[in-house]
Amino acid sequence: MGHRPAALVAAALACSACGACGPETTSFRTTDHSDTTRFGPPSAAYDVYLAGQLVARAHVWSTGGFISASDEPMTHVGFEISNAGNQSLMFDGDALELVAFDSDGDRLPPPRLTAITPRGPSLVMIPPGDTIVLAAYFLLPVRPRNVIGMEARWMLRTASDEVRQLTGFLRDDDAPILERVPPAPRSK
Repeated sequence: MGHRPAALVAAALACSACGACGPETTSFRTTDHSDTTRFGPPSAAYDVYLAGQLVARAHVWSTGGFISASDEPMTHVGFEISNAGNQSLMFDGDALELVAFDSDGDRLPPPRLTAITPRGPSLVMIPPGDTIVLAAYFLLPVRPRNVIGMEARWMLRTASDEVRQLTGFLRDDDAPILERVPPAPRSK
């Protein structure tokens, strides 16, 4: 019996030191096209078509909102895009935006894209048969728990066409906060 209070205190201290347990950390789950079979946070899954042809399979997820080391409210949106066509695709980082909403459903001031990793050009080339994994980080205009929902607006391009996609997210404080380890890059 004497060890139980010590164990509870140790667990509470470990949890307070862990970013995923902090009061400002929260999960966001996708609102449509959900694919719960993947490792890590559930993702929205899309078959992307241009001119009636399947050109890509995409998964989009968020590992949630958090407070950065510099005490700024942030969130993450991840992308895994597989080129299913016979020509190169481009993920357009300049067209990527995030819209955030408060608990009344009102639009918040725009979150600011701070980084896309791995770093590279704003148009990320995806050769036929290849898969890329990207992580986008946004500075939120309010603390993460003040965001009830988000919409990620993203675009894929070919040499002659483009397709815009929208992925919705809702805050889900009961969902586990997981990190997704991206697969190793594929080489031809």
